[in-house]
Amino acid sequence: MKLYEALGIRPGDVAAFVGAGGKTTAIWRIQGELAAQGTRSILTTTTKIMEPVMPPDGALMLATRPEASRVADLLRRAPRLALASRRLSEPYPWHDDHPVPSRYFKVDGLPTDRLDELVTQLPGVTWLIEADGAKGCGLKLPAAHEPVIPGCATKVVVMAYLEALGRPLDETTVHRVADATRVLGVPTGTPLTREMFARVLTDETLGLKGVPVQARAVAMLTQQSTTLHPSALAVARQLGTCYSRIVIAALRADQPVLKTLELLPNA
Repeated sequence: MKLYEALGIRPGDVAAFVGAGGKTTAIWRIQGELAAQGTRSILTTTTKIMEPVMPPDGALMLATRPEASRVADLLRRAPRLALASRRLSEPYPWHDDHPVPSRYFKVDGLPTDRLDELVTQLPGVTWLIEADGAKGCGLKLPAAHEPVIPGCATKVVVMAYLEALGRPLDETTVHRVADATRVLGVPTGTPLTREMFARVLTDETLGLKGVPVQARAVAMLTQQSTTLHPSALAVARQLGTCYSRIVIAALRADQPVLKTLELLPNA
C-alpha cells in the first residue's frame, strides 16, 4: 500500500500535516507517489521549510500572491509543484541528514486566506501542506499561534515519532519542553511513556488543535525500523476514536506502510 492510500488522501484533498516525526519526509514521499499515478499536487507550507530541489517532473514557484492561472499553467507542465511566497535571505545551517533534496535556504509559506482562494480556484488539485514545525523532535506541543491549518483542509495528519518513547523528556525529544512539563505534570528528564503520547495526541488543545470541523483527523505514528515498534499498537489503542484512521509507518523504508487501522468507514 502506498502512503497516500494508507492516509486516505484522494485527488482534490487538502491535507495539512502537523506534529512531529517526519512531516517533510511524508509530504515529499506522498507527492512522488501521486506524481507516479498522474495526480497533480502542490507541496506548500503555512510556516517555513527548507527550499526543496524539485525533480525533473516538478517545479518550484515563489510568489507572494500567486495567481491561480499561472499555477495551473505550471501544473500542466510539471504536475509536481512546490509553492512558497519567498526565499529567506540568510542561509540556514545545513543538516546532512535532511530527508529531502534541499538548498541552503528556507522558504516562507503562504497566508491561509490565499491558500483558501487557490484551493477554490484549482479544483481537483491535491494539496500537501506542512502546517507547523518540530525542530526534529519526536513529539510536538503547539505554541499559541500554532498550528496554522487553512480552513479549507479536508484532512489533518497528526504525527508523532515512536522512537522517542522511553527517552528522557528534553529538547531533543519534545518540542516546547516547558509546555510539556506543565501539561504532563512531570519534570524534565522523565522517560516518555505511551500515556504521555496519547495525552498529547488526543487533546483538542494540543495534537488535535485547530482541526477544521469538516476535516478528518488521521494519526500517523512513525518509526525507523520496518519491524513494528513494540509500543506501536498500544499507543494506537490509546488514541481511541479521536482519529478516523491510524497509520504506522517507516517513512524511509522501501515499503513505508507497516499497519493501518481504519476506525471510520470511507475515511
